[in-house]
This record gives sequence, structure tokens and C-alpha cells, in this order.
Amino acid sequence: MTNIIKFPEKKTQSVGYVQDESTSRLNVIAKSVFGGVIRFVWIVIVLIWPIFKWVLSFDILFQLFHMIYHWNTPGVYAGWNFLLHFFVLTALTYYVSIYKPKGI
Repeated sequence: MTNIIKFPEKKTQSVGYVQDESTSRLNVIAKSVFGGVIRFVWIVIVLIWPIFKWVLSFDILFQLFHMIYHWNTPGVYAGWNFLLHFFVLTALTYYVSIYKPKGI
């Protein structure tokens, strides 16, 4: 009744090269320090996110009205400023809600 077919696995070939031991230790240390900083920043932003989200939302609302008011004023880059603030809110929303650092 059940006929299980096992597909062949893809074998990977490793390229043999010698890596300097001090370079590999330096890479491990750099990755652990960078990962720790990313984890710390993520935890701080997650803890202040409920208040920070409202502050950024009101800032974007202000930037929207500022952009509409200065729509045809030459030399005022209110549209780009609005897009920058909106991008920051979008990136932080992604960073808090979807991204999870390793070890958490």
C-alpha cells in the first residue's frame, strides 16, 4: 500500500584549504561580540517598543502634514524626509516583530 521511494542525496564536496588558526579565532571572537551587540540592541528596542512605536507614528504624521504643506516649495525636501522616517519605522517594525537573534 505504501511505497516509499528514497531520493538520492546531494553530496557536497568541500574544497580543502588551510585556514590560519589565529584568523579563525579572530572571526569567532568578532562574530560573538557582534552577535552580543545585536542581541542587546534588539532587547532594548523590544522593551521600549510600545512607547517608541507611538512616538515614531506621531513623528510620521507630523512629517506627512509637513510634506503636504511644502509640496510645491522648491528647496524643501519634505517628501524625502517623510520617506526616510517611514522607512525607519518600517525597518524597526520588521526588526522587532520578525527578526529574532540567535539564542533567544
